Amino acid sequence: MSTGELNRFVSLIPSLELSELKALEMSIKVAIEIRTQGQLSNEEPNPAFGDQEGPSLKDIGLSILEDEATYTLSLADQALLAALALSDGYQQDVFSSRDINDIIVESGRPRVAHITSAIGGLTDRGYLTGTTKSLSLSKEGRAKARGLIGMLRRKAA
Repeated sequence: MSTGELNRFVSLIPSLELSELKALEMSIKVAIEIRTQGQLSNEEPNPAFGDQEGPSLKDIGLSILEDEATYTLSLADQALLAALALSDGYQQDVFSSRDINDIIVESGRPRVAHITSAIGGLTDRGYLTGTTKSLSLSKEGRAKARGLIGMLRRKAA
């Protein structure tokens, strides 16, 4: 399709009825799905369907971690949200306490002097498993992070 044809097509969109727009939307989504079948899933996010899900749990957790003015977080809260970011965002099954501290610093919060204290409480409760040099986020930890995010968002609203 030439640029002129595309511009003419785009200029017609505002005059379409709602039912016509929905039919066009579905057609475009199907066409995008067909055209992206030759790509690996992790090569490029699918813009037609990725926006429908909204922000991921990891994205929400990072935004909370980055918003120091709105959210007052304990060291354990910060460590759990950072572990969620490492697990979901960076797809790291195993990470260290230093990695957690690096995520906290990258979010704009100060480096935690005694990160092992915060992590110790999380490992004692089973939210993180392993040692300070080899940690993993457990299913319980992911559920706890989800609950923490929900609670913090309700508090801030």
